[in-house]
Amino acid sequence: MEGPIKNEIAPEIEVIFDFSLNHETERVSNTLKDMPWYKENDYKIKFPKKIREKLEKEENINFEDISLAVSEEFNPDIYNERVLKIKEGWKEIEKDFFENLKKLNLPIQEKYFICTTIYGTGGSYHTPNSVHLNIDYYKDPTLVIAHEIVHLTIEPLIQEFNIDHWTKERIVNLIMNKFFPEKPTLQRDPENAEKVSEIFETYFPDIRRVIGEISKIKK
Repeated sequence: MEGPIKNEIAPEIEVIFDFSLNHETERVSNTLKDMPWYKENDYKIKFPKKIREKLEKEENINFEDISLAVSEEFNPDIYNERVLKIKEGWKEIEKDFFENLKKLNLPIQEKYFICTTIYGTGGSYHTPNSVHLNIDYYKDPTLVIAHEIVHLTIEPLIQEFNIDHWTKERIVNLIMNKFFPEKPTLQRDPENAEKVSEIFETYFPDIRRVIGEISKIKK
């Protein structure tokens, strides 16, 4: 529903924002399927009110339940208003972000689709170029977009070197801290967090070397 943003430093890259009722229904459905993993990793999840009530009562939930619950809460005006503000913020950081991203010397997609939502986790990614952004979750959603695009960029190496989830998150946050040193952040400490940071500082921006060396820690 929202048009692309052309990046000035790399005009071939488009960032396209979108939202829809169907997307929100799929978002809730897929999040429910992944609930065991989210609970195991202690993620905060947002659902429509009626779905939340059914979960609390441990009732069965079918696709019709999801569709009805999402439809009752869907307000396009709210999405449009928030997406407009996010696009304005994204324009302020995208030039420097993509300049920095290129320093990793990894393939960058020509288009990134930002699917905005008010359900699920704060942000997630789906290769090769899709980001789910919870516009109800974070104070600075532009940094979430950048975070998830970094995920997309390094995901082939994460898979190649079989990096575990929280170590992957630490790597992405260390990269983000290089790109946005004025807004440092780190999530939960993975096993061997200090060693991960040491390797990162030694070899960055050679991210292949960074991830390859980190993969050897437990071997």
